[in-house]
Amino acid sequence: MKLEILENRGSILILVLWVLALLAYLTGDYLAHNREKSAICSTSWNVEKGSQAINSVMELFATDASPLSGQEEESKWLALSPGGVKVWIKVEKEKERINMNSAPDPDIREKILELMTDDNEERADKLIDAILDWRDPDNLTRLHGAESEYYENQGLPYGPGNGPFKALTELLLVRGMTTELFWGDPLASINEKGDGEKSEESGPVSISDAFTLFDGSVKRLTMVIRGRGNAYDLVLAFLRKRGVRWQPFQVYRTTLISSMRTQEAKH
Repeated sequence: MKLEILENRGSILILVLWVLALLAYLTGDYLAHNREKSAICSTSWNVEKGSQAINSVMELFATDASPLSGQEEESKWLALSPGGVKVWIKVEKEKERINMNSAPDPDIREKILELMTDDNEERADKLIDAILDWRDPDNLTRLHGAESEYYENQGLPYGPGNGPFKALTELLLVRGMTTELFWGDPLASINEKGDGEKSEESGPVSISDAFTLFDGSVKRLTMVIRGRGNAYDLVLAFLRKRGVRWQPFQVYRTTLISSMRTQEAKH
């Protein structure tokens, strides 16, 4: 009789342990699910705050009566905090840049070679000729270039435009172009002197900064929004004057990883 009672107690104990294990599993799963939902909500909220900050900045530069109008003549980084979001801003006119669609081949070649000083000459020649093949109207391949056959052989769902670039980011599709070369690292340039200003002798350090597709009347807003660690959002907004307002007609946004931390991140 005692043996039977002990066996029953053992079975009950095992059952209780199984129940406790199941409850622990369900509790852990529930907490993990909530943490995931919380992280998603937090990320979504930060993205929304960033988007609102970007819209606020563009609105600040929408009229010539803005207190920030005329800053494009300075070409310096400004720090603003719309809605509590720290945003570094630089506003410029496109007249100082080389037009990728209308500039002569030698001008494009010279500027890209200047930007790719640390790369080997063959890689630079391949990128330059591929860009020129992309924008020219024919299917003749330059010595180091790439036409439709190359992109088809790579299994890519697109080929060269054989005409003017429609968007600056179209350059990212060209053979040999990298995100590092195209976007550069604007956050690093902000911290060259620790105050958001680049030295006078420094020039463009990326394809997107050196070239344009637009005439000199277009205004460019470059915005940098810090993220976690070395991550940050880069926004390029192009505005054209319509009546009395400057209106964005092309806006690019990407997330980059900086090669260096900002001053405030070091402390």
